[in-house]
Amino acid sequence: MVTSGFLLTDGWGGRTETLIEIIGETPKHYRIKAITRTKVGERYRWLEPGETRLVPKTAVRMEA
Repeated sequence: MVTSGFLLTDGWGGRTETLIEIIGETPKHYRIKAITRTKVGERYRWLEPGETRLVPKTAVRMEA
């Protein structure tokens, strides 16, 4: 399963959507792969292109 989607990140300046690939799924999380340098929920945590990470399903919007 490789699908495109957007990772939604809330910040003080509003919501940011970053293009990602969804490469796997668990009951409550998606395993994503970063396409560009991507900010994830923690304060100083960034994903470099090609890195993978589990994120909550509520933080991902599927691309239409």
